[in-house]
Amino acid sequence: MPILRNMLMMVVKRYKALSLPLPREFCRLAVLNPREAIELLMRFGNSFVRLWGWVPGFLRDVMVFEPSASIECYDSMDRLRRSIDFGVDLAGLIIRYRLSGRVDYDDWLRLFSREVATASLTLPDQPVVVVDDYVQFMEHVARSSGVVLLGPLVPTPIDLMVLISSGKLGIDYLAKVVDYVINYIGDYVVMGRDLTDAFIRLISDREYVNFVRSTGLPIIT
Repeated sequence: MPILRNMLMMVVKRYKALSLPLPREFCRLAVLNPREAIELLMRFGNSFVRLWGWVPGFLRDVMVFEPSASIECYDSMDRLRRSIDFGVDLAGLIIRYRLSGRVDYDDWLRLFSREVATASLTLPDQPVVVVDDYVQFMEHVARSSGVVLLGPLVPTPIDLMVLISSGKLGIDYLAKVVDYVINYIGDYVVMGRDLTDAFIRLISDREYVNFVRSTGLPIIT
């Protein structure tokens, strides 16, 4: 996030425009009342404060140093709430597996199909758009003339399930991907320090990376 913030200020100075994958309601508060913006994030958990706590200061710096810049936030609080509900339902499926040792693949497909149907975002038509989702990035990268990656480009098991549910990855990968989701969430995320630590552990797993390569999906490490 510090790298992103520093780069974005340079981007705003050059292009005078920027789109961020943040809820519009949060960005509005971040400009008008930074304290209320942080309080809004705290309702969803401290992890969101750690992720987005820098945004109010950044937006106010833009107002001071580049007042003519056009800043757009293209997500919504409703979508954030739905993503949190999805996380709870996913945790329920993992707990059910840990208790019974059985997987109902239809339940997994229903959950992710619902997520695919309700979680899609339309990227703005701006010179600079920040994307923080592997599937969305792959869908739109061909339309971009210049791309800057701030870290490894590797789909998580969650991304793989989204691709299977949307028909962009074969159903024959389902059983293996479900196993990886269970391990990723149940071991790496729950037992890790944070999502960054979980992701680093995931992409350090040679077996997982080789599995992703076998699907033909792009990887940059």
